Amino acid sequence: MADSVAGVFVPIVLCLATITFVGWMALLEVHEERKEFTRFYMALMSAISVIVVACPCALGLACPTAIMVGTGVGAANGCLIKGGAALEAANHVTTIIFDKTGTLTTGRAVLGSKISFLQEDDDLLQNLCPPHARTEPLLWLAACAETGSTHPLGAAILNAARSRWGDDPIRGAAITISDRETVPGNGVRCVLSTERQRSIHIRVGNYSFAGDGESNVGDREIEVIRQEGEVGIYVSIAEREDGPWHVVGVLGVKDPIQDNAKACVAALGRMGVEVWMCTGDHETTALSVAKKLGISEVNVCAGVSPEGKGDLVTRLQKRNIRKNEGKKGLQSFVAVVGDGINDAVALARADVGIAIGAGTEVAIEAADVVLVKNNLQDVIVTLHLSKIVFQRIRLNFVWALGYNMFTIPIAAGVLYPFTEWRLPPAFAGLMMAFSSISVVMSSLLLKMYHRPCLLEDGTIKEQMSIIGRCCVTSPYFLRINDTRFGDTRDEGDGENWNTLELV
Repeated sequence: MADSVAGVFVPIVLCLATITFVGWMALLEVHEERKEFTRFYMALMSAISVIVVACPCALGLACPTAIMVGTGVGAANGCLIKGGAALEAANHVTTIIFDKTGTLTTGRAVLGSKISFLQEDDDLLQNLCPPHARTEPLLWLAACAETGSTHPLGAAILNAARSRWGDDPIRGAAITISDRETVPGNGVRCVLSTERQRSIHIRVGNYSFAGDGESNVGDREIEVIRQEGEVGIYVSIAEREDGPWHVVGVLGVKDPIQDNAKACVAALGRMGVEVWMCTGDHETTALSVAKKLGISEVNVCAGVSPEGKGDLVTRLQKRNIRKNEGKKGLQSFVAVVGDGINDAVALARADVGIAIGAGTEVAIEAADVVLVKNNLQDVIVTLHLSKIVFQRIRLNFVWALGYNMFTIPIAAGVLYPFTEWRLPPAFAGLMMAFSSISVVMSSLLLKMYHRPCLLEDGTIKEQMSIIGRCCVTSPYFLRINDTRFGDTRDEGDGENWNTLELV
């Protein structure tokens, strides 16, 4: 922004300085009265004054100072913004995509349903499972595969196993776990080997990854689990990696929705931002969560791989959004909010990638903004702060340009025919410095920024600090609390109130 303004402003100033020089050289032939100044000297000094007083220092400071202060304010409010480009892009966001697990939900999932298809006399129970795990072999097998997992669903399975058998669920088992691998967007797999050199391959994940691919074993149970809002997980085993795979049970994991997730979605809608949800979970589970949050069904993408999330971002970026009928569409700026390795591709491809601070290192590295407090309200704070910062940048530009428009004629000598006074270059430099200082002071006022409050219905309650504290909810009603004298004065009909506390 500063480059584009300066690219036009500087040539104009040079042209004005040239016109000033030529004008003085021409006019002094008629109006020269003070013989101690030569015509050339006066023309040159006036041209230099024009260039000095219009020095684009204020224009150069208008943008970076505001961005520097804005990113510092964001960090103080728990939003780590990686540079001015991310802040500028956040100001133009029209669409935002949320991951579900660990983002819209708490990520502190708990194990719910457990449905096992194993029989008590199954060879697997006798030859592989330790005695303490034979009452719940399905949970034990899943816990073995999820050992060391950082995914919220895997953590829920591990926590359930630890609460059942202690910190080490595989204790007492003469087995080794090898070849453990996480397949992003699908699940995990590993190999269990016994002392008798028998190996069992285990997969835990969605149907395309852990299903048997032939029969419908577990499908009916999974559908019931999903209708209850739980994430359905298949557990399957095979003697060889290439199969055949046999589903031995299904698990259901509950992941509670974030307390302020619904309010955040509603607030984004009030800001004119289109909200999408993209998840690798099944469509039934995704639609159940979306309905609770108020996200339109047409804006829900379920069963999506990490690459598919990136493709969704690309498609949405290519759209043109129309604000009003008949008007030219605006470019769609897309933000993505996620926390896991599955979201890394989408976070990197989005115009603004926003990572939850408790997410994986890969997600945090790929993101442009990191929410330290793991609070979805900080998404609103990031977008709101970006708008405030760029409003201040525009104000800085208007002030700097207006100041120059006022001082350039004085430097050119417009007052000389009436006062016989010209602006010396030294004073022009002082006036130029005042312009730069005023722009810096204007940017520093951003430090008085207060994060907006998010109400349960999605209403954004802004807080601005000038002398005391001003909480704005409507421009039409005002309640003044003068704490110095205990005086309260009301203006409005009492439906909605703005509060101004005078301290």
